[in-house]
Amino acid sequence: MSLSAERLLEIAQYSIVRLDGAWFLALAQKLGKETAWEMDIEAWKQFSYLFGKKIRQEVIPNPVWPESFLETLEILSKVLKIEGRKIKIEGDIITVQTEDCEVQKAIAKAGIADCGIATVHTYQGLIRGLFGKEMNVLVRHTKNLNQGDDCCEVVISKQPQG
Repeated sequence: MSLSAERLLEIAQYSIVRLDGAWFLALAQKLGKETAWEMDIEAWKQFSYLFGKKIRQEVIPNPVWPESFLETLEILSKVLKIEGRKIKIEGDIITVQTEDCEVQKAIAKAGIADCGIATVHTYQGLIRGLFGKEMNVLVRHTKNLNQGDDCCEVVISKQPQG
């Protein structure tokens, strides 16, 4: 059997989103939704930090703000099949709007919650993994497809080092 790299990526995208959902649902069934959300957030914090570090070690050894963050976000979005994304940069503020996200679709289908808080921690983790833990950013999830908005929107602003 021979699968193209593109087909393997499609299978991996499907698998990672479904594994994340299956893990969450199993945990929610066993320990309750609140505990499942707490653990899910912790898992995404750790995963995104390690993902950012991996990108710095192997792809972007000398990251530059904001370009390197946006490149890393593009890589993660490919892995998670997050499409239909628009990015706007105004000064030190980056606004990311997403209209098509496999994770969001899976959450909506399961009817369990929304992914806004996990998204906030994921972006923070990516940035800290890529730039170092001292990088200070404010990340806010301002719109949510699962709450009837036209997109999911995340606003990121680099904060002064303090």
